Amino acid sequence: AYFLAAAWQHADSLPPIAWNAWVAAAFVAATSLYLSQFLSGGIAWHLCLSSVGEPSRPVVAVALFSLSQIAKYVPGSIAQHIARVALGRRHGLGTPGMVVTIALEQGCSIVAGIAMACATVALIGPAMVGVELPSPLRIALIAIIALLVPMAGIWLVGESRPAIMDRWLGPQRIRHPGLATLASCFGLYCANFVVSGWSIDLLARHLFGAPEGHVLIAIGVFVAAWVAGMVAIVSPGGIGVREAVILAGLTPVYGAGTALGVAVCYRVVTSLGDGVGFLLGFLVEKRLARPARTDS
Repeated sequence: AYFLAAAWQHADSLPPIAWNAWVAAAFVAATSLYLSQFLSGGIAWHLCLSSVGEPSRPVVAVALFSLSQIAKYVPGSIAQHIARVALGRRHGLGTPGMVVTIALEQGCSIVAGIAMACATVALIGPAMVGVELPSPLRIALIAIIALLVPMAGIWLVGESRPAIMDRWLGPQRIRHPGLATLASCFGLYCANFVVSGWSIDLLARHLFGAPEGHVLIAIGVFVAAWVAGMVAIVSPGGIGVREAVILAGLTPVYGAGTALGVAVCYRVVTSLGDGVGFLLGFLVEKRLARPARTDS
């Protein structure tokens, strides 16, 4: 509701887009950068799966990750994960391993987002972005909770849980992911946030003629928008929620009209990217061998 009201209010200040080869190239570049996150996200999932002992292959993980992202437009913010698990079972991956690695993926993403937000505010200066960082203790607590929840799930299905729990959870166990795997995934998720902020700034400068770039601010704003869209489970794919945060966060640096245009165009970029990712994932997945698996 806020985004629609703000969009109506600032519609008159929306800069016109002078379509030419450079503008088209910027739009294609932003879409390609978004699609690159499917590759890094799939590789991160492959690393997690391999670390817990699942027979993962990079091409399978990337294809399933890309194919399932379209389901995030179903309200609830969980359909894409359910779809990935269902697809993974067809390729010999165990349900416990997939569930805990997807939970770990979400936890690592939140920690990476916290790190990127703190880094951008620290580099730019709180006064310039108009925000004040929470206390270091509060930031640390949020990061710890974000990692402890999936790690608790890994412990429940892992090798070190008490044998008495096999009665309820079954005999199957998975390995604990190593520190190197967690560090690699953290780096990949941080890179994804950087790419998103870079894409937003690219759209602002080359589609709407923003005179100056503000990549660091765009990264921090996108992190906030991503978190808001993730927790707004009633909003399919965070539609409206992320745009509202992007509009509010970028208006002070780009102006209301450009911020509105960027918010809308970046949604077009991500929706188009999700569609292209689905088609590419479908074509690749269709050609992959599907080994038989007898356990759950």
